[in-house]
Amino acid sequence: MSEPQMPVVPPGIACRIVRQLVLEMTAIASDRPLWRRDSRRSTCHVRQIAMYVSHVVLSLSLSDIGAAYGRDRTTVGHACNVVEDRRDDAAFDAFVAAIERVVLSVFGPAGIGSHE
Repeated sequence: MSEPQMPVVPPGIACRIVRQLVLEMTAIASDRPLWRRDSRRSTCHVRQIAMYVSHVVLSLSLSDIGAAYGRDRTTVGHACNVVEDRRDDAAFDAFVAAIERVVLSVFGPAGIGSHE
């Protein structure tokens, strides 16, 4: 008997799910309205965190993540570096760690099912 196979989630859909989770958790954690005058910056931060988590937790390639967001892989690499640098702040690190736990609980320890 073989183990049941986990469904494979395409990278584009996985990235959309992660982005929505980050957006929802940002809205919950924020004490101010998410869509303010600087909504472009908020959108950028949400996207950067989602790209980072997609790469770190789901082990998606920078190219796959870039394709899902309509960006170049170097932009995804920059986003990962920005988030990694910001993790020196304890509050931000705790927030990203919480997002990582949520994404891991949604997708499971095997990631998106494309690798073992």
